[in-house]
Amino acid sequence: MGRFTDEMRTRLPGGFTLPPEIAALFDWIEEHGLLHDSQRVPGDRFGTLQPLEPPYRGAVVLFRVECKDEVLSYAEAWFGSPDPAARLIPFARTGADGSYAAFWLDDDGSQRIVHLGSEGDGLCVLGQTPLDFLRLLAIGHNELGTGLALPDAEPEDEPDYEMEVDNPPFRNWLTTTYGVTIPRTVSEIVPTPPGSVAETSDDPFWRWVRRLQEARDGATPPGP
Repeated sequence: MGRFTDEMRTRLPGGFTLPPEIAALFDWIEEHGLLHDSQRVPGDRFGTLQPLEPPYRGAVVLFRVECKDEVLSYAEAWFGSPDPAARLIPFARTGADGSYAAFWLDDDGSQRIVHLGSEGDGLCVLGQTPLDFLRLLAIGHNELGTGLALPDAEPEDEPDYEMEVDNPPFRNWLTTTYGVTIPRTVSEIVPTPPGSVAETSDDPFWRWVRRLQEARDGATPPGP
């Protein structure tokens, strides 16, 4: 187990675990020299799926489990209270706009990986397993939120998409290690991600976020 993996695991509070597939990814990142010094948090590090020097190959994601004070601040910004931090831990920045993937404890206490788009796009569970999340990243959308906003679009169909969509080292590790295929489109894993103007959704994470935001805004009594 790599040092980076151990560092990230120790940041998870009680009730959360680092999924084996994410731990293996963190090990792979460290083994391939893809750790970088954080300018936002001096003395800290984050990992990527490819070198930061262009041309980039596929998803630009910054992996770093947020520290306790950051998690509390994030919950406060989203929900007007730090309390939801007990169920939501951001661990990967998925877009330059401030979108994140996070570990979330659902109403049954099961841990799932979810997405929080900064503009309200793509508030959803990212597949059924951590491996689904890694397969989503392997599709090649440069920002995950873009793929969720256009779930049936392939990377080369995105407007103004000029980067390489393939990341051979990451894809080869993923398919060889786990014997999985790479989906052609996001919709194979997340069929109907709700948009920012959605008024209803069957997605449990979308419902949880909306319930807490309505409570924040005084529209409904607070819920768990």
